[in-house]
Amino acid sequence: MEEREFNAAVARLIREARTRAGVTQEYVGRRAGLSRGSITNIESGTQTPPLYRLALIAEAVNVEPSDLLPRLQLDEAAGLAARHAADVAAVWAQASARRDARGEG
Repeated sequence: MEEREFNAAVARLIREARTRAGVTQEYVGRRAGLSRGSITNIESGTQTPPLYRLALIAEAVNVEPSDLLPRLQLDEAAGLAARHAADVAAVWAQASARRDARGEG
């Protein structure tokens, strides 16, 4: 998966999670410290949220941050820029630790 596809998938997952949660872009923006316009841009794929904001968006729509990331095969992360691959790996590790702590792993 290329970076553009990855970002488009993140945008789709955020939009779907927000819709399922039944909340507005304005609500998510307020909870994440972003404007409604930024949430619109994120959901359309023209803006990518930093990890901290992604975590706040996840909280606003009541999902885990990892639920807002598309599934990659480990070797696919190698195709990402180093800083993105490291970010993805960090989120995966945190999600795995949370699942283990809840006895889901």
